[in-house]
This record gives sequence, C-alpha cells and structure tokens, in this order.
Amino acid sequence: MTVADNFTPLAPFNGPVEIGLRALALLNEAFPACYSLQRLVVFDYLVVHSDDMPGGPTGLHPKTPHRGGEMLVRRVVLEQGLLLYQSRSLVERRYTDSGLMYAATERSASFLDALSSEYLSVLRERAAWLVLAFGEMSDTQLVQIATKRIGEWGAEFAMESVLKLKEETWQ
Repeated sequence: MTVADNFTPLAPFNGPVEIGLRALALLNEAFPACYSLQRLVVFDYLVVHSDDMPGGPTGLHPKTPHRGGEMLVRRVVLEQGLLLYQSRSLVERRYTDSGLMYAATERSASFLDALSSEYLSVLRERAAWLVLAFGEMSDTQLVQIATKRIGEWGAEFAMESVLKLKEETWQ
C-alpha cells in the first residue's frame, strides 16, 4: 500500500480549501472578534454574492439561478474548511457563553499576505466591506436579512425562464 492509495483529493472549487480560505479572510478582517458558524455561512454567501445586497460591490462569482439555495449546502463544507485551517493554526475555535465561535489567529494575516492572486485580493476587499457593513449585527439580525432576501436571490432567473418559455410557446 502506498501513500497515494490513502490519498483523497480535496475539491478545489467550493470545497473545504476555498470556502475555508474565504472564512479565514473574513475572520482575519474581523480579528480579534470571533464569529459563529451560522454567521460564517451567511457571510460566505454574501462575500461571494456581495452584489445581492443593495449597494454591495460586484460579486466574486457570477449570479446563477437559485443561488439562494447555496446557503443550505455550505455549512458542512465550511465546517470542514475551518477545521482544515485550524489544523494549520490559522483559525481557532473558542467556546463562549454564546456557543462555539471561530476566530483568526495571530498567524492568519501573515499567511494571507503571503498569497498573491487577483481572486484573493478581491476577496479581501469584499471581506472588509462585509465586516464593516454587517459585522456589528447580531446573528439573529443577519439571519433575518438572509431569510427575508433568500427567495429573491436567484429568483430573477426563474422569472426570466418562465417568460422565455412562454415566448417560445407563442411562436
């Protein structure tokens, strides 16, 4: 048996490495504050689709149909990403009266500074915007905003599809 036989590759896109990196950028921007997993799930969606919020900057990823459902599948992968970066001492878990929280460490900023890519640069800008705009909100307020708006996120494609289908039927 070789090392390759036991190797399970991590998905590079929207897998634990990428989602964990986005969480690390958010936590680093909020340092020394710590955030709950629930907040990080909503923040991960908003950092990727910042243009879903009124006045938000252009999103990191393109708008896709039914993107509001992305939040439902992010939690487990985000948790895996946080554990991955925790294993490298870049994220720490804190047990508080409010429950389990995550925070950047003293090493996080140096790690992020050592990486250079257009994506990471834009990600860090979006993280700064997000923490400034929503960082002081309670988790409850943030979830209320997400819950209120989740039906709208991606819904414009659903209506466009219905209209396109009707248009094709009329011809």
